[in-house]
Amino acid sequence: MTDEVYTHERRGLMARLSDLTGGARDMTRAALKEAMTWDAYKWTVLALLTATFLLVALSYGGIRAELAALKQPGGTTDGAVRNADIDKQMADMKDALMQAMSDMKTGLSGDLAKIGAKLDARSQPKPVAPPPAPKPAVKPKPQ
Repeated sequence: MTDEVYTHERRGLMARLSDLTGGARDMTRAALKEAMTWDAYKWTVLALLTATFLLVALSYGGIRAELAALKQPGGTTDGAVRNADIDKQMADMKDALMQAMSDMKTGLSGDLAKIGAKLDARSQPKPVAPPPAPKPAVKPKPQ
């Protein structure tokens, strides 16, 4: 007796390729059956995800090129000019912010003074008015 099982299996590269294509054919058929049952919502989500992936993939090369240009030694003088410009803009923004804050403080203190004056005026006792003069007695009419 032999220890090997006899099968009608082909051996070699063509047999392996045939097995791979058969498996791919089965997976494709199952994927098509699944895709045919999808509704518009699933197709929309798939389209949006694909578009997002493509946009990220396309922009990746541009981002890498920009980073490489910034890392080059010739870009340091341009970077220094950019840094100086950014520093100037930051200083201008800081000055404008400080001016706006001081204006706000001034306006707020003025408003608080007005509110305090109104509260003080309300808290002071009102002067008591003199009692009304007595009414003259009514004279009876002669009959």
